[in-house]
Amino acid sequence: MAEKRMFSRKVVESDNFLNLPLSAQGLYMHICMEADDDGFVNNANRIRRVVDASENDYDILFQNGYLLHMAQGLVVVAHWRICNSIRKDRYKPTVYQSEWKKLKIKDNVYVADEQNTVDSVPITAIPKEMTVRKFEEFWEAYPRKEHRAMAESEYAMLVMQGIKEDMLIASAKAYAKDKAEEDPKYLNCPDSWLRKNIFADYEVKEPLGEEADSEGEDDEEPAMNLWDGKEER
Repeated sequence: MAEKRMFSRKVVESDNFLNLPLSAQGLYMHICMEADDDGFVNNANRIRRVVDASENDYDILFQNGYLLHMAQGLVVVAHWRICNSIRKDRYKPTVYQSEWKKLKIKDNVYVADEQNTVDSVPITAIPKEMTVRKFEEFWEAYPRKEHRAMAESEYAMLVMQGIKEDMLIASAKAYAKDKAEEDPKYLNCPDSWLRKNIFADYEVKEPLGEEADSEGEDDEEPAMNLWDGKEER
């Protein structure tokens, strides 16, 4: 299981979250730190007692949609996928696979299967390719190296929404080239660049394979038959 956890500003700096009692906010943070790589926790009530939070604090997190009750006393962090992206080589699937398969996704947030939420899709229907594999390449390409954790969270959210990683990396390279003469400290931080969809302004349009091949053929000189000195037709 990964040792680090991330928190998205879209979640923990939202008005709804900040309106919660500070004790409930703190409890949420501690529960997230103890969650497995899919957001499941099997001792959330124990965590509540250890951090001296009240039962009311605990209930508030469920009432406001930050935690979901699952079977066997399990709890899952609803906004887990928005906050956390874990490298493929470090990710360990939850051992609670039967409960994980009951979840659905709406706007990249877990919802319980029995809720029948409109526009939600089963967690098992999320394409496997919509996982983060190339953030390191993006980070290397982007010219300003700040707010890494927040950038990784924004990057993961875009990937989960179907944005291709290769496109994000190519756009970061194009942005770096365009701003090569500028001091990096005056450029957008990577998390802002991703959140504001600035990458779309630097999207690299690549020709289709067949078109690229045909263009290449036009540029080539005709082959020569060295035996008779005539061009092959």
